[in-house]
Amino acid sequence: MLRNMNGTESDEPPRLPKVGEYRILQGLLGELVLRPWFDWLALRTVAHGYFPLSRAWAAALASGNSVKRFLEELPGEGLLPDPLAWALAQVDRRRASYDSAAGRWEAVFFGPKDSRPETLVAAELARHRAAHEHMATRYAFLPMIARLPAVKWRVAAPEEVEARHAGRLSAPEAAFPQPEAAAIERSRAVAGAYGPEHWLRFRAPVLGDTAWARVSTPEGAADPPTLIFLHGIAMENDMWRGAADPLTSGAIGGLRVIRPEGPWHGRRRLTGWYGGEPAIGCGPLGMLELFQAWVAEVACLVAWARATSRGPVAVGGVSLGALTSQLVAVAAGHWQADLRPDALFLVATSGAVLDVARGGSLSRAVALQPRIEAAGWTPETLERWLPLLEPTGPPAMGPERVVMLIGESDDLTQHEGGLALARAWGLPEANLFTRQQGHFSVSLGLLRDRAPLERLTEVLGRTV
Repeated sequence: MLRNMNGTESDEPPRLPKVGEYRILQGLLGELVLRPWFDWLALRTVAHGYFPLSRAWAAALASGNSVKRFLEELPGEGLLPDPLAWALAQVDRRRASYDSAAGRWEAVFFGPKDSRPETLVAAELARHRAAHEHMATRYAFLPMIARLPAVKWRVAAPEEVEARHAGRLSAPEAAFPQPEAAAIERSRAVAGAYGPEHWLRFRAPVLGDTAWARVSTPEGAADPPTLIFLHGIAMENDMWRGAADPLTSGAIGGLRVIRPEGPWHGRRRLTGWYGGEPAIGCGPLGMLELFQAWVAEVACLVAWARATSRGPVAVGGVSLGALTSQLVAVAAGHWQADLRPDALFLVATSGAVLDVARGGSLSRAVALQPRIEAAGWTPETLERWLPLLEPTGPPAMGPERVVMLIGESDDLTQHEGGLALARAWGLPEANLFTRQQGHFSVSLGLLRDRAPLERLTEVLGRTV
């Protein structure tokens, strides 16, 4: 007999609970909520709430318990020492708790000794709870939110970008060269709600840090098809408890889902920055280097997926993850066959990344364009880097194997750019899904509208 987490005995092994499905949104409430008005509210919450609180939280983590160091990291008028000291103490305490739980988790899942099922479940629940509480200490800065900036600006000048990346413009295959094979380490598996869950870690081929990914496999599946699904900017679901996840029940449809942790997010956050912030705050250099790093990491995960299942492999993502995935699809045409995805799944994407940076609603909300111009960037200097930012050729797979979901009211990655990409690539009508939704609601809409995912599974079934 096994003992469950509540102390009772059962013949069933302990499992992680279901999270992120938000069944309440799958009915009439979802029909009412997941509309463009929700996107208007979500954008302002992110740009004027979450980002400023995250900015202070990241500064606090870089400052320890020192008010003086915090004010050097984040200068501001009207930030009073006493409330700051309390906020810094909260952040430091929760950080220490998370570090301890994460260390125990890593020892249990990757250490030399096998662990009992209940030990694995307990370690993951403790890590996730500590991670959530660590991330949630942003609340400590709510009283001072009006005085906090949304982004730390370190926009690199065109000359610096030229020095670091000009060589990648020499030939199409030089833009995103095939990475060397990665030694990917797989953790022990823990029983999830729909099947085993485990994690991967490996040395990131470009950044050199540790890249992470969570893998969800359908119960009892042999050689399942795989979807490598990339998240959006500042999305860190493996750190937040209860974050909405439209792919949680993807395992029911027989898909193995790999969720990579993107560069500068989650465990990979840079000191002094919040998750994903360098991609905005460093201007064009930030996006160039994030794309360069993540494309190479996805290639390594495609190779791992093929080595561990004979099923086909799809790459996809939402927002920033979709922008990265479409670069993978084009770059893969220059890679060896086993690194090329069989299908592509794009949610809230655009083929015009420069338009997103210049006129997208999030870019406008954080005043990105004036910062870029102040650093010496012009339309001409930006367009030089299009081959490293936008898909400039056909994908490695045929258009019949590309599935796209875009919102007609999306003003962040801009509906027109996604539609133009679909037309340029010649997507069949059955593979292009448009909804009367905006950037945030169109991806959350997958919780209740499974048609795009069902189409992807059909496409994958035909690639076997």
